Amino acid sequence: MNDYTLIILAGGKGSRMGGADKGLTELDGKALVAHLLDHLHPRPARIVISANRNQTTYRHWADRVIEDQRPGFPGPMAGLEAALSVSSGLCVCLPCDLVQPPSTLVTDLLHKSSPEHITVARDPIRRQPLCLALHAESWLASLTNYLDNKGRSAYGWLEQTTVQEVAVATPIQNLNHAEH
Repeated sequence: MNDYTLIILAGGKGSRMGGADKGLTELDGKALVAHLLDHLHPRPARIVISANRNQTTYRHWADRVIEDQRPGFPGPMAGLEAALSVSSGLCVCLPCDLVQPPSTLVTDLLHKSSPEHITVARDPIRRQPLCLALHAESWLASLTNYLDNKGRSAYGWLEQTTVQEVAVATPIQNLNHAEH
């Protein structure tokens, strides 16, 4: 179960955070990305962080830090594309502001994963399109094609793929605003 690559999406403009680099925003004296990693089980074999700013700082937590291959902060799907391009095998993708993921989230995503589908978390409120597991080689071309055709939405891409949902008992909480 530990032979997976964790992809952390931290490459955004931080529009809802007043322009701050969301993953490095501090909560209780610690960067959000550090909170995520502190609560992550099982631990990954490799960590790739998609970050378009502060790459030197992110290297503290990652085996590899990669920026979008597309200009202008085109969104999390471009970050996932960049991270998949330097990854292989089974990957779990999580947003950097997922401070305390549900305790079984990663295990559940890994347990249901398959090269034939993308495994996506669904909490009691909605599908969580950035909490997913997928095989890099199986889905990189699909994502690149989606982005080449002007797609940007995680929901939009997932609608074009084969998805297996994993039920998560509690709502997944992200910190999307500067006031926390």
